[in-house]
Amino acid sequence: MKIRRQYMGVILFLFAVLSALTACGSDGSINVEQTAVPSLAATDAIPQTSDAVAIQPTTAVPDTPTAEPPSPIPPTPTTPPTIPPPAATDLSVSTSGLFLYPVPEIFAGDRVTFQILATVPEAVIPDEVPVHIFVDSVELANGTLGWRNLAGEAVGLFEWAWDTTDQIGTHTVQVILDPNDVIQIGDEDPTNNVAEVTAVVQDPALLLPAEANATWVTAETNCCTVHVVSNTAAYRDLSDLLTVVDTAFAQASERLEELPNRKYDVYLVDRVIGQGGYAGSAMVVSYSDRHYVSSGLHEVIVHEAVHLIDRQFAPQRIIFLAEGLAVWTSGGHYKQEDLDQRSAALVELGRYLPLPQLIDDFYPVQHEIGYLEAAGFVNYLVKTYGWSQFRAFYTDVTQEDAATLSEAMNVNLQTYFGITLAEAEADWLAYLDSLPPDRTAVTDLQTSLRFYDTMRRYQRTYDPTAYFLTAWLPYPQELTEAGNPADLTRHPETDINIALEVMLQAADTALREADYNRANVLLDSVDRVLDNNGVFIDPLAVQYLSIVQVAGTQGYEAQQVRVDGNHASIWATRGNTAVLTQLSMTLNGREWILSE
Repeated sequence: MKIRRQYMGVILFLFAVLSALTACGSDGSINVEQTAVPSLAATDAIPQTSDAVAIQPTTAVPDTPTAEPPSPIPPTPTTPPTIPPPAATDLSVSTSGLFLYPVPEIFAGDRVTFQILATVPEAVIPDEVPVHIFVDSVELANGTLGWRNLAGEAVGLFEWAWDTTDQIGTHTVQVILDPNDVIQIGDEDPTNNVAEVTAVVQDPALLLPAEANATWVTAETNCCTVHVVSNTAAYRDLSDLLTVVDTAFAQASERLEELPNRKYDVYLVDRVIGQGGYAGSAMVVSYSDRHYVSSGLHEVIVHEAVHLIDRQFAPQRIIFLAEGLAVWTSGGHYKQEDLDQRSAALVELGRYLPLPQLIDDFYPVQHEIGYLEAAGFVNYLVKTYGWSQFRAFYTDVTQEDAATLSEAMNVNLQTYFGITLAEAEADWLAYLDSLPPDRTAVTDLQTSLRFYDTMRRYQRTYDPTAYFLTAWLPYPQELTEAGNPADLTRHPETDINIALEVMLQAADTALREADYNRANVLLDSVDRVLDNNGVFIDPLAVQYLSIVQVAGTQGYEAQQVRVDGNHASIWATRGNTAVLTQLSMTLNGREWILSE
């Protein structure tokens, strides 16, 4: 992933290993009822803890859970085809497009960042839209909609603009676009140019000491300077992670045949951002115990390392090739994969996109489809023409070569390989068609696409500032100097968040174990909660929520949960530490009991 500053801002190459405050800060409505609980495949028990405690769950669960369905469950689509919204005709801003960081809570002493996602019609130039921010009727900052996110939306970004030291209490935040009504064409209705929210700045005494005293800690490896925040999962596992980082950079360097020309900065942060990481001149990678996006840490770091190292020989490479090369170098997207069979599965599922369409508008495409297709095509070119010739081609393709990126690809394919883009695509598809069928690859890809669609649906609803197309991705060096560690560690942690995140994490684990039945049962359950606006009526979701709540009454925060019939295995943290504790619970009638 690559980060560039443009329009006073940034166009980011985000891994999608890597999104309004009220949604993050609310538990929502939890409504449970007695119903049968589906059982999932057995797993080894976790060592038990002392002090058995019987606690009434929030719902009644039958004594005998039902058995797992005997046959594979086909993945069901979670994201129906959408009709593009009508083009905007009037400049406007609403409270749903106003984000204050850190999320979901602000404590006195935090330096608050404002992110404004506005609606901008084609007739209006975003860089020329004045933005003014007021706190309690006093102007705090001003600028323009000079940034862009991965969705291509105009963004007003004001980083660390409000120092909340000694500001405990309730404040009115008001954002006004074009307050002097200078813009006439495209802003005929100035009444919708104002958004106002209430911001509560809390007493920092309410913070746990670990967060109140959080500091950045650094360590050196052969390749990198690794940065973590004290008392986080990354800090706890730092000695092991140093080896992981070195190994990943070594793989990237070897496959690219390019030695790093300097030590790179790697930031391992305690929250999910987008697909798991992003990179520019430095790398940010999510590392948390409840990492609900993906557990492919090695692949994520290799991927981001490619985006750092390849800039040494291809500083202007185009997005399609950059992401394809990063997946190819990693050996897969989130996990090791046969890119040929994976690409053939994409065609068989009817999800393949014509290359010109994908090349010209890469990021809005369903993330896994875009990255896989790009990697598959890169893999084909390398296998057909060799790495040296491909590298020369990769280095030379830039957006300056033609009016569109696909035409730039077309021109350079002819220069380096004597073939047009249309011919290369046809040859590649013919090659994929010649491969022997692999039903497992098809099922795995189908379930993977469903997993990430459901995960992003969860993000948009309950962790919106993590959603990759709209996420704020701060430059880490600037953040460590001017921002807050909480910008990259604090995140929503209500019971709904925890329950759905451990379910998504369990689904990812099942997918990696090729247990597609289990993965789809879990995804069905998560989807039903999302379909019901956070109401837990699905039996399996009720089970996970009850376990999370029982653990919470004993001072534990669940990080990973596996449910097997009337037994639950839990990994949890407690209080002011990042120490993981293994717990075991048993369903006794209608009660989950923390076992000795």
